[in-house]
Amino acid sequence: MNDKMFSLLVGIFSILSTVHFLIFDLNEVIILDYEAQFSIYMDAKPGIGSWVLIHKRNISTGLSTFTIMVSFLLLYCSHTRNYVGLLCYALWIVAYELTSFSMVLLVNKNIKEQFKELGYMHLIFQISRMLLHFFCLPFIIKYTYTLFKAPKTSIKMGRHRHSSLSTSDYSGSAAELGTFYRKLN
Repeated sequence: MNDKMFSLLVGIFSILSTVHFLIFDLNEVIILDYEAQFSIYMDAKPGIGSWVLIHKRNISTGLSTFTIMVSFLLLYCSHTRNYVGLLCYALWIVAYELTSFSMVLLVNKNIKEQFKELGYMHLIFQISRMLLHFFCLPFIIKYTYTLFKAPKTSIKMGRHRHSSLSTSDYSGSAAELGTFYRKLN
């Protein structure tokens, strides 16, 4: 598998993974009994952890939307062989995963003792996604470096090269002339 194909697969994986985790984050059950209002989180204490807990959906939606856009940029730049988009993707994925990881740690700190296993599940999902994204980064960076160092090629690849031989110099049948012309081009 070449670097271009691998970066296209990484872009598709990143889009699908981001949508998958966004669905999990938006559909997370916070209150178990609507009549008794039994929450899985402890009472919020003032600080960054409570702010993240209150704004978790907005933060997840914003980060996921921007990640999907950057993943589409990766797909486009892989197709057009533009190294700047690949570099933007690599930098954003590192920032996105570190932000998501710190958010999971802050939210897990506020989970009640009865639901600590749910926090461990979130942590395992986050670490597995980070490992998959970080596993792909060296290949993306290698492809970015290859595109950066590659000489600029002409965009119009469909031009026909002119032969130094003219058709009057070649004495043969019409069928041989056609195969000779295709070999030159």
